[in-house]
Amino acid sequence: MGDIYISTLAFKNYTIEEITKIAKNEGLSIEFSSSFAYDANLVSGYKKSDINKMVHNYFPVPEVPFVLNLASADENIRAASVKHCIENIYLTKASAAPFFAAHAGFCVDPKPEELGKKIDYRTEFNKQEHLQIFTQSLTEILMVAEKAEVKFCFENNVITKFNMHGNINPLLCCESSEVIAVIRQLNHPNLGFLLDTAHLKVSCNTLGIDRDEQIKQLKPYITAIHHSDNDGLTDTNNKIDNQYWFLKHQKGFANIPQVIEVKNLSVPEIKEQISLLQNYGH
Repeated sequence: MGDIYISTLAFKNYTIEEITKIAKNEGLSIEFSSSFAYDANLVSGYKKSDINKMVHNYFPVPEVPFVLNLASADENIRAASVKHCIENIYLTKASAAPFFAAHAGFCVDPKPEELGKKIDYRTEFNKQEHLQIFTQSLTEILMVAEKAEVKFCFENNVITKFNMHGNINPLLCCESSEVIAVIRQLNHPNLGFLLDTAHLKVSCNTLGIDRDEQIKQLKPYITAIHHSDNDGLTDTNNKIDNQYWFLKHQKGFANIPQVIEVKNLSVPEIKEQISLLQNYGH
């Protein structure tokens, strides 16, 4: 079985030092995510944390908040997003982590407070133009990733019904066709794909497509997996259990890194979540 990481979302209001202590005592691997408030010492705290670890997406949280968007038509936002990812490539290299992943881009620029809520579409957009911007950003990141010998993965976005723009989905790579098109276009050995099963559950419900068929199409490209559950309407990072829809697919992915991205777990609950994935992975 590949390594199973626990997202820092599980540890509400814990410091890096407290999380590190728990991880060492319990033998846990940790994915450091955007669950922390801004702190100038986040990077140094991460580096000092002597556990099996990796960074994800919007960690470390910047002093001035912005929405990481590798497909932004606003060059300042796009450049800041690329810079953040490149810095995390080096952080990934330094901590010998298996990969660094960031979300696929958006055709719009949500405000930080709009994430997970209804987005106000202030401008019209051309989806193909934003896909081109996204692949350009990935190309810049992959140049660094290749030199650093680090794998960079992009993660499928989640589209809710309330964020559809008429019949158009303003978020990139919510379904297999766009994910595969990006991977094939770039055709780069350092590019991977992080499947978020909870994102896919909501997106398939919104778009009226079959999630099992999506897994079948995506399977050859999946480098790592994020696990959590929800009601199919919004991404809520709920616990997984025996009814978790992805378990029937788990055996086919047993040897890749996986992350339990569930909010507010006790240590016994964390161990239950790990056991569930391990049992279905054999």
